[in-house]
Amino acid sequence: MNKLIKILAIAGLMTTGFTHAAVPADFTATPGVLFVNWHTTAAGEGNSQPMLEVRDESGDVLASVQANLMGTQQVKIPSRAQGNVTVSVGAQSSQYRIPFGIGSGSQR
Repeated sequence: MNKLIKILAIAGLMTTGFTHAAVPADFTATPGVLFVNWHTTAAGEGNSQPMLEVRDESGDVLASVQANLMGTQQVKIPSRAQGNVTVSVGAQSSQYRIPFGIGSGSQR
C-alpha cells in the first residue's frame, strides 16, 4: 500500500506544471487603456524600476512601460485589443481577459 501511495505521489508531482507568481495588482480595461491597480505589497517586492509588459494571445507586445508599483497606473494599449492578455513584471505574470473591443477589427 505504501508503494502505491508513493507512486501516485510521484506521478502527481510529474504532472504539475511550473507556475509564475501572479503580478501583485488588479486589472480593469477600457478601450485603449489597461488600468493596473497595484496592491500595497507590490512596492516591497521586486526591483526598483521593473518593466511592465502587456502581450496579446499570440505573444506580440502591446505595451512596454516602467511599472510604478504604487497606486493606479494607466497603460495605453491598442483600442481594438480584446481577448486574453498577459501582464508581466519581471518574473511575475498574470492573465487578464479584455471582454470587449471597439470596431469591426478590419484594418483601414
